[in-house]
Amino acid sequence: MISSKAQEYREELVKKLCDAMENGTAPWQKTWTDGDAPFNAVSGRAYHGINSINLALQSQALGHADDPRWLTFDQAKEKGWHVKPGEKGTHVEFYKFDEKPKVDEFGDPVLDEDGKQEVEKSVLVRNYVVFHASQIEGISPYVPKARNPIETSEKAERILKESGAEIRHGGNEAFYSLTGDYIQVPERGQFKTQADYYSTALHELSHWTGHPSRLNRETSSDMNSETYAKEELVAEISSMFVSAETGIPQTHEHFDNHAAYVDHWVKAIKEDPNALFRAVNQAQKASEEILKYERVREREQAQTQTEGQNPERKPALTEQTIRDMKLIEGDTKVFLKPRVDGQQYKGKILHVDESQGYCVQQVGRQSLVVHKLERMEEVPKIGEAVKISYGTNDEKAKISVQEERHHGLRR
Repeated sequence: MISSKAQEYREELVKKLCDAMENGTAPWQKTWTDGDAPFNAVSGRAYHGINSINLALQSQALGHADDPRWLTFDQAKEKGWHVKPGEKGTHVEFYKFDEKPKVDEFGDPVLDEDGKQEVEKSVLVRNYVVFHASQIEGISPYVPKARNPIETSEKAERILKESGAEIRHGGNEAFYSLTGDYIQVPERGQFKTQADYYSTALHELSHWTGHPSRLNRETSSDMNSETYAKEELVAEISSMFVSAETGIPQTHEHFDNHAAYVDHWVKAIKEDPNALFRAVNQAQKASEEILKYERVREREQAQTQTEGQNPERKPALTEQTIRDMKLIEGDTKVFLKPRVDGQQYKGKILHVDESQGYCVQQVGRQSLVVHKLERMEEVPKIGEAVKISYGTNDEKAKISVQEERHHGLRR
């Protein structure tokens, strides 16, 4: 649900972006390098989707497009910094996803076929105000991340290979064939630089994500249609997100080739302002699809570094470890990381390992759920039928022993 004030902010943003597109200054109409993507100066977390585009646009308006740092008034205050007198903040959107666990007429949780409790979902849009680093007194100058060109090329090559996309080389055109489900690009030697090759291939990979077997976006082969132009907009924004994360810049030739679609984009967005937000949402999903294996690699590297710093750290629990215990027969489904906030799980405790800090609960006939003991108020006992109820805000899960219940026939 979007409030009237939030809708007003959206309409203002749409107008600014349409003006920027017509002037060729929209964030995706410029070359992007690593470090340019807006991020929170305190937490280090990058802003995503429409927030990333909005803040990049505002950084340009403030004359500090080379500094991607943003933070809230309270964050600045906690750091001992101050918002400069007279400065105005920029609104960003955050989505609050509320989930209410489903229960049956007896108050028991309703489980799906995988043994997970079903939930009723709702979405609320919240607006917050952030300030650019240039609007803050006391914050240190921005130092861009160093980028190794060899590592950048290696990352781009990995992304293309691990995607599984069929990439054909030859000819003088670059395109994605929806009917053949392949990417066509000229030979590598035909590009001015290696970065130009990767920039082109990654842009076509954005189109590749829209195939029905992947993200299933609406597409068209008619280059003069609104659908075709909208897909180009999605690919443009997706390329920007990928470029900002990989460090592969988009080329000026790339922008020149797609300048013809600007009028289509502006017309479509002015007729339907929400079209921009849909395009950004689709572009975010496309970039996540492209970068998913790279994200896994980065998490594994971070975990390896953490374990190296803490040699006493216990090895990660795996699904195979649980399966090897043969706690129940058949095609068992194992859930190592259950949804915990506001969730309830009912069933018998089959295994407890206090040294490793986990217990295994049977939920449903063929499902096992693994719980961390550190998240629970007490350690359950093997063989007990219990209800494990998680609160919110990292509260400890409550455990209650369940009595066996027999429901009589209803007349």
